[in-house]
Amino acid sequence: MYDSKIRSLASLVLAAAVLAQVCAFGASKAALDQKLGKVKKSKQALVYKIHLKKEQERTELGKLAVVQSKLEDAQDKLNDNKIKLFDAQTDLKATVHRLAVTKSNLLRHQELLRRRVVEIYEGDDLSYADVVLGSTNMWTFLTRAYYLQRILNQDSTLIDEISEEKKSIERLKEKQAQRVAEIDSRQRQLVGERDAVQSAADAKEQQISAIEHDKAAMERALAEMEAEEQAIEEQIRSLQSTPAGQKRLAKAFHGKFMCPVSGRVTCRFGYRIHPITGVYSFHTGMDLAVPSGTPVHAAADGTVVKAGWNRAYGYMVVIEHDGGYSTLYGHNSKLLVSVGDDVKQGDTIAKSGSTGFSTGPHVHYQVMKMGKPINPGG
Repeated sequence: MYDSKIRSLASLVLAAAVLAQVCAFGASKAALDQKLGKVKKSKQALVYKIHLKKEQERTELGKLAVVQSKLEDAQDKLNDNKIKLFDAQTDLKATVHRLAVTKSNLLRHQELLRRRVVEIYEGDDLSYADVVLGSTNMWTFLTRAYYLQRILNQDSTLIDEISEEKKSIERLKEKQAQRVAEIDSRQRQLVGERDAVQSAADAKEQQISAIEHDKAAMERALAEMEAEEQAIEEQIRSLQSTPAGQKRLAKAFHGKFMCPVSGRVTCRFGYRIHPITGVYSFHTGMDLAVPSGTPVHAAADGTVVKAGWNRAYGYMVVIEHDGGYSTLYGHNSKLLVSVGDDVKQGDTIAKSGSTGFSTGPHVHYQVMKMGKPINPGG
């Protein structure tokens, strides 16, 4: 019987040991799972941020590429027009030379005609009088006069032809000069277009540089905001560590939190693109859009532990509740309570607004358990 008791006791000890190992393993597994989950969540957030960064870079570089392509097109048009202008100027120069030669020929033939007329009527070798006096009869006279007139007519016709050619060349010169003027005007227009596109490209590069600068500033602002959030959480934990806080902490929370305002939910609890910084980050509460001046109500019974200005949340109220819970109400336009005030659920504690880091009138409503944000939507 004694041996039976020993064996039973040994069995109990062994079972307890096995159970302890299983519990220890379970605790370690749970801790590892929790750690792994956090790592995965952090990795997911980081990957998404990198994705957004690449998308932003791709978008801006794509816009810059479009502008640079337009710049290349504008420069190509400018170069093509330069060639047209050179060809037109070359044609005009050739026409001017041709006109000068034609004018010279016209003057030369006009001078020849003048001399021929002088020689016919006044020359020593043959004169009109010689034609008349040297003619033996009327027929001879008429024949000689006819041929002299034909010579004069031929010279005159040649001069007329050269004159017409001169006029034709002058008209061609005017057209070519007009074409040169048009192409030159187009050249100035293309230069202006090219310069405008170049200015757009320069502006786009400056915009990209400004985006990078602004992004860095926003990231610094976000870091400051997160530091302030941590400071608030630490302050809440410090308050909860006081005797009064410990007493409230030990007291269980009964009931439910009511929504502080009736408004449209514009941003829920969790990761999101920050509307001001543009950075993918964790949103610790819930944003409710309401008109400025809307009464903000206490979500549950509690004591006001903070009421004042905060860089991130503007005019802010923090209420401590039983069971280690606390609630935060941010971006108010006016505060109606002070630190130390006891409030009941539904009491008006502030007027809504858009103070602090805000893009418009709304209430940032945040619920915390032991200073850590939890989903206010349950």
